Amino acid sequence: MSRGTEAEPADAPGPPPLPSAKLARRKLPLHICAAGTRLTRIHSAARDPLFFEPAAGSPARGRWDAPAGEFRVCYLAEEPHIAFAETFHRDPGATLIEEADVATRAASGVAVVRDLRLVALHGAGLRRLGATAGVCNGPYSVSRAWALALHEHPSRPDGIRYRARHDDDGFAIALFGHAADAIAITHTTLLTSPELRSELAAWLDRYAIGVL
Repeated sequence: MSRGTEAEPADAPGPPPLPSAKLARRKLPLHICAAGTRLTRIHSAARDPLFFEPAAGSPARGRWDAPAGEFRVCYLAEEPHIAFAETFHRDPGATLIEEADVATRAASGVAVVRDLRLVALHGAGLRRLGATAGVCNGPYSVSRAWALALHEHPSRPDGIRYRARHDDDGFAIALFGHAADAIAITHTTLLTSPELRSELAAWLDRYAIGVL
């Protein structure tokens, strides 16, 4: 008996799903990020800490950016080390980061000044939305389609809460532009500042990363 081409296993994962046309009629699973919560953003020191991207006239770059400029997004993290991972771990195999790259970045504390209603795109929320974790980790074309569908949902959520791709022990937030009034910067510190020396060392140690 000859061996033909083996069939794909029945449980092989398919591509991540696009948002259903029924999504607008579904009740969204929401995570409430309460007023008074402190978030972190690591960003280019040359830009406003609360920069909502992309810049006017620029194409989409981030995972949850609008596909065709329909809205803008600010990326935040619930913990400082998660902000660091999401900024510097673009190459999973890298064990070094450039000192010059670190020197151009700053960390900002972000205060939530009113409750944020964030779509819980994780845990049980995935099933309720008709999504999978692949939406958060797969092609940007898929995640951007979800961002647009959720942004346009009749309940008008403030953004998306999702497991950070580069350290999924923690959560990141994609905040939609219409919720810009819900956050405020408390302080901004260069990553190379003496005040952050011990914290930066802890982040580098956590991820076994060196500075070149």
